[in-house]
Amino acid sequence: MKRIRKILSLVTMVLVVIMLTGCLSIDMKVNKNGSMDMTYTIDTSQTQGMVSFNDIEKAIQDSVDGMNEFADKKVAKLKSVKENKSKKTVTAIINVSDINKMGDESFFGTVKEYRKKKGTGLDNLVNTKDKSVDEKKVSDKLQMVYFPMGGTEQYGMVEVTVTVPGNIEYVTDGAEVEKKNVAVFSGQNPLVVFKKGGGFPFWLLLIIAAAVVVLFMKNKKNPSTTMNTTMAAGTPQAPVQAPPQNVAPQAPNTQAPVTPEVGASAEPKTDSENNPT
Repeated sequence: MKRIRKILSLVTMVLVVIMLTGCLSIDMKVNKNGSMDMTYTIDTSQTQGMVSFNDIEKAIQDSVDGMNEFADKKVAKLKSVKENKSKKTVTAIINVSDINKMGDESFFGTVKEYRKKKGTGLDNLVNTKDKSVDEKKVSDKLQMVYFPMGGTEQYGMVEVTVTVPGNIEYVTDGAEVEKKNVAVFSGQNPLVVFKKGGGFPFWLLLIIAAAVVVLFMKNKKNPSTTMNTTMAAGTPQAPVQAPPQNVAPQAPNTQAPVTPEVGASAEPKTDSENNPT
C-alpha cells in the first residue's frame, strides 16, 4: 500500500518533467536543523505555449500534496509560485520541515547514523579534487545529506544544486563542487558529505585572546606610565589667555627707592644749614 502511495506521489512530478523536457532545475538549500528550501525553476520558453502558468502551478501544488501523503504527515509546504514573463520562467519555492520525514529514503544527519540505516552511496564518492575516496576513510563524525533522485536525466531534469551548512568534503562521483558549500548534480543521486560549519571562527577568538593578553602584560610592566597618562588625561588644565593686542607692554620701574637716614628729618635742608658761616 505504501509503495502504491509512493508511486502516486511521484506521478505528478514526473508528468510535469516529461511535459517540460529539458527545462527544469532544482535548487536545494539544506539548513542546519535538517529542514530544506527547494526552488523549482521552469523555463517556459520550451513549452511553446502548450502549458499555461495555472497548469504548472496546479501541478506543483499536487506534487507537494503528494509528498505529504507519502510521508503520512505535512512535511512540505508550497511557499510561492511566480511567473516572470520577460524571462519566460516559473519559479516555485517549497519548504520541507524535516528531510528525514519525507519517507523516500532522503537523509540528513551524521555518516555514522547513515551507516546504521544501511544507506547506500558511500562507496561511490570523490573529494573536492575529483579523486576517488575509500569508503572506510569517510569519518563517522562528518555530516551528510542524501536524496534518491538518480535517473532523473531521462525525464529532462537539467541539474540539481545542493547547498549545505558547512564545507563540502565528498560528493557523489560525477558531481561538481562549485563552492565550498555548493555542489551540482546531473542525473546522480545527490549525496554530500560535509564538515559542520557556522558559529564564530575559533581562530578569530585566539587572535582576540592573544591581543588582550599582550595589552594586559604591557600595562602591568608600566603601571606608573599608565597612571600618569590617566591622571594627565583626567586633570583639566587652565586655559592659556593670549595678551591683548595693540597694547604696548609697560617697562618695569627700575628706580631704587630713597631711604632716609636714621634720625634725619624728612624735610629738605635750607641754604643756611647747608653753608654755615
